[in-house]
Amino acid sequence: MSIKGVIFDMDGTITECDVDFEAIRREARIPNVPILEYIEGLEEQKRGEVFAVLERHEARAAVNSRLRKGVMEVLENLRKKGIKTALLTRNSRRSVETILKRHNLKFDVVVSRDDAPPKPSPQPVLLIGKKLGLKPEELLVVGDFHFDVQAGKAAGARTAFLLNDNYHPPQEADYQLHNLAELLQILGA
Repeated sequence: MSIKGVIFDMDGTITECDVDFEAIRREARIPNVPILEYIEGLEEQKRGEVFAVLERHEARAAVNSRLRKGVMEVLENLRKKGIKTALLTRNSRRSVETILKRHNLKFDVVVSRDDAPPKPSPQPVLLIGKKLGLKPEELLVVGDFHFDVQAGKAAGARTAFLLNDNYHPPQEADYQLHNLAELLQILGA
């Protein structure tokens, strides 16, 4: 396999998903649609109010975050094999920095919604590839939500869906993982 870089989603993939999206929707009166896309359609004042709710919930989740089992071992194994790593999230840069510091996590590249259009856009995957000096086909995007798979596929990368009780695996995912350690078997790391 010619994978030279792995892009990880954050909530639900690297960390247990602690962001209470339903509470955000209730508090900000957001219908059952993707939150960031809903916010983009709002007038400026309302957009700021809803972003404040979202960022407060994200900050709380970051402070209380827990790593998924096996994360440190997987990242260390990838590093030893010379496989570059990146973190890609729809969260704010501030929340990402809190999580990185809290868990002493290191990635070669980190991209948040403050750096590029959010997933499912392929742009953040392409940006990461450029920063890593890798072609899309040399990347594997790993996540627990269909936006992760959509972003990876649209960019031309391979994708791995981390199975969970909240979402059905997208058919277009190249791999399905029961846990992150299975990633090492796929990559031969």
